[in-house]
Amino acid sequence: MIIRKFLSKLKINNYTLILLFLSLITGLFKEIIVIFTIIIVHEFGHYIMMEKYKFNVKEIVIYPFGGITKLDDIIDKPLKEEFLVTIMGPLFQEILYIIILILYRQNNISEYIYLLYKNYNYSILLFNLLPIIPLDGSKIINIFLNKIFNFKISYLSNIIISILSLILFLAISNIDSSYYVIVIFLIFQIIYSIKNKNIIYNRFLLEKRLYKNEYHKYKKIRKLDNMFRNKKHLIKDKNMYILENKYLKKYKF
Repeated sequence: MIIRKFLSKLKINNYTLILLFLSLITGLFKEIIVIFTIIIVHEFGHYIMMEKYKFNVKEIVIYPFGGITKLDDIIDKPLKEEFLVTIMGPLFQEILYIIILILYRQNNISEYIYLLYKNYNYSILLFNLLPIIPLDGSKIINIFLNKIFNFKISYLSNIIISILSLILFLAISNIDSSYYVIVIFLIFQIIYSIKNKNIIYNRFLLEKRLYKNEYHKYKKIRKLDNMFRNKKHLIKDKNMYILENKYLKKYKF
């Protein structure tokens, strides 16, 4: 059963456990339950599509401010699949809100609980759609970048957009100290992406060499840096073009 498989992948971060404990002793238990219900339903939306497209999910870590799904899979997944996986989280989040709204209008839940769901749902949804690594907004931007540009340019552009978006977010938002942990987390995620750009790029090339993909579009390129996602390549070698996997056999990783 998919729910059982999903629950087996869930891992609660230690800071999340501390926050849950503090909520019990400070009288904020309802607020915390609402927040984590939204987060878990959001992640379940992602997971359903990952199961459909056979993504290899290692674990889903629940943080106080959201969930992070860790994959052990190839980079060059079909962009269409990646897009559907990404938008399914916010979609499930909105379905949950509609259910809560119906329950409220039928007088099955109190106005206080309804307003909690409404306010937290709005805040979490908008924040998650910011184009900052590793939020869903950044993933959507990266998908569209990869439709237009090669892998290397798309990756670097996504980092630049994330940095500028984070600076803009900090400049126009009146955030209090409770948000500092989230901001620090985002900064470290961007730094991680920068530090590992060469490793990720070489892994992308290695996949092109080792795995036979089912993409039907061929693109002629003159150098490896121009390789795209979701395409096969013919790479210029001296005076002729050869298939990417043959060309990459002489490439040292």
